This record gives sequence, structure tokens and C-alpha cells, in this order.
Amino acid sequence: QVYNPLFIYGHVGLGKTHLLNAIGNYASKHHINQKILFLPTTQLIDHIVLAIRKNKLPSLLSEFKKIDILLLDDIQFLGDKDKTQEIFMNIFNEMQNAGKQIVLTSDRAPRELNNIEARLKSRFGLGLVCDISEPDYETRLAILQSKLAIKGEYIDAEFLSIIAKNITSNVRE
Repeated sequence: QVYNPLFIYGHVGLGKTHLLNAIGNYASKHHINQKILFLPTTQLIDHIVLAIRKNKLPSLLSEFKKIDILLLDDIQFLGDKDKTQEIFMNIFNEMQNAGKQIVLTSDRAPRELNNIEARLKSRFGLGLVCDISEPDYETRLAILQSKLAIKGEYIDAEFLSIIAKNITSNVRE
């Protein structure tokens, strides 16, 4: 309950989605009887809009009641989607009240989310809020070395150092 919801935020390219997938993989191995759903927020929005259009919102909400662990990526995309926010608020509240786990990622902290209802932002911060910050030089160097080892490649240590010193804000780069 201390980590529910778990809200992970940080700049682009720092591994939030990767971490969310790792959480899902861990949960699927260690909680095999639980139903886990990983969704980019854009897909959640699409599901809700389609359910409204087809007059099947109760059916969609019923499906979410079966979920034990909801992993939602890029929650900031809920901004300016008032009806979707209202529906997600209901999903969120029902999962919280049932003691089901919610893990969210965003490119900014809950309080900094633009055009998200205050009551949603407040709920996002109820559990644990984690800032994924830019890796330090040693970590960037270790990432490069790890990637090379996986690929069975070699690059001179001097060049690795240059890369690690100059590319600081995006792990993917």
C-alpha cells in the first residue's frame, strides 16, 4: 500500500518505459494468478473513446475491475481530455479501494502535469513518487560497456569516455 500508486517520472530517454516493462515482467513471474495490464495512455484514451462511441463504457469498466496490476505509461497525455480523466478517475478509485496496484509513468512530477484535474494529480502523489534522474558519468560508462558486452563488440576506452562525458541527458543516445 505504501507504493500504491507508484508514480515514476523523468525526462525522455531515461528508461521509464523500460522500468515499467520490468515491473510487469517481474509481476508476471512472481504473481502468476494476477491479471496485469500494460497500456500506453494513448491506448487507454482510444479504448475509452471507442467504448463511449459504441455505448460500451460499462463493459470497459467491468474489464478494468478484473485487472490486479495496471501499468500505465505516459500519463501526461491525459491532459486536456476531461471526459477521459473523469472515467480514469473512476477506474483509479476502484482499483485503489480494492487494493490493486497502479504504476504510472510521466515526463514530469504529478504536481507539474498540465491540464490534469487537481484531484487526479493529488491521487497520483498518494503512494511513492520516484524521480528518474540523468545518470552520472560512471553509470553512463557502465551502460556503454554493458551494451558492448551484449553485442560482443569492442570500442577503445578513450572513445567510450568521450561518449559518456558528452551525452548526458538521454540513455538511448
